[in-house]
Amino acid sequence: MQCGGFALLFIGPNADKFGRKKVITTVIIFLFVTCLITQTMMQWIPMSIGTKFYFILVNQFASGLTGAVFSLIFVLILELTSSAHRGFAGNVALVLFTTGEGVVTLFAYLAKDWQILKWINTALIGLILSYLYFMPESPLYLYSKQDYARMEALLRRIATTNKRKEVDWYPMYQELIRNQSVTSSHDKQLSFFQKTREILAHRSMIAKLLITGLLGFTTLMLYIKISYGLATMSISPYLGMLVGGALEAAGYITGSLLITKRLGRKGSFTVVATLTIMCVILIPIVSNHNPIATVCIAHVGKFAISSTVAVSGIYAPELFPTTIRSGANGIFVACSRIGAILPPIIDTSINKVYLPYTFYASAGLAFIVILLLSFLPETKSKSMDDEEDYGKDRTVP
Repeated sequence: MQCGGFALLFIGPNADKFGRKKVITTVIIFLFVTCLITQTMMQWIPMSIGTKFYFILVNQFASGLTGAVFSLIFVLILELTSSAHRGFAGNVALVLFTTGEGVVTLFAYLAKDWQILKWINTALIGLILSYLYFMPESPLYLYSKQDYARMEALLRRIATTNKRKEVDWYPMYQELIRNQSVTSSHDKQLSFFQKTREILAHRSMIAKLLITGLLGFTTLMLYIKISYGLATMSISPYLGMLVGGALEAAGYITGSLLITKRLGRKGSFTVVATLTIMCVILIPIVSNHNPIATVCIAHVGKFAISSTVAVSGIYAPELFPTTIRSGANGIFVACSRIGAILPPIIDTSINKVYLPYTFYASAGLAFIVILLLSFLPETKSKSMDDEEDYGKDRTVP
């Protein structure tokens, strides 16, 4: 799963270049075919345990691409949604993600065999294949590529589905086309390396990438740190997954409610991140005195960090223009995966005497992220095609 997140460093820029739908379709088909071939060979072809290990390793790495696919689909969902409903749409996707965790937990409990569970998961991926044909492309991507014919057809399809008359949207669409910025024309002519050089030339863009990278690293590090601790406290792994999924869903819903209020993205992140920091600091203090209170605080922390992940997951893609959004989100996700890898390694490597200090250090890093957020703009009610930083002072050559 973590390596699937790193794959976004390659997959994300390609989604910016070739389109969200095309790249999502390609990755899902590759994922399905790889799982199908490796599982068929492991199930029915006689082989040694050592050989089977390599096949399941390939299968697991391919399965990890589901994390990359989810991130691409998440960006597509945000780009298909108006600014007034983006937070709600993003958090519905996250709640459904936790629902999937519950479904897989149920399958694992019923199957009690890793190969059967693999076949069930692959079958679920196979069900998606039929939908890929009907999946829409991002209208913002089409606009960035100046593919106005496909963009108009897609917007008309969306308007028809939402029972909107042509007069409700078409005049605004025509005005959008008339007022198109010269950056769209310029970006269409740039190669990947030219675009990278232009991004590196803008300090504000570099600052956004660095801060969002640290944001992703810190939030998922805290998420795994709290979840890893809860997993060691749980009697049953099935029960632990279900309770954890319920807390995640509650956290995502809370994050959705907060960002739609006056708090916005930055204010909501500050509130839920502060609650997370308090829980992270209290866990090592209380653990030596009251185990039950420790579990309760850890569950509150799981709820709080889930809200934090939800807000940051929606906020980060909104900070970047369409032409580089998937690539920038790839950096955000890759940094998140680095943060996810570290806590179990650290917790199992150091002496238990020093374990409380890792909680305090994590809380301190989260506090620094809250401070750094003051340098980023608020994106609530802001259009995702706003490119006020990237492309500034550029002209068509």
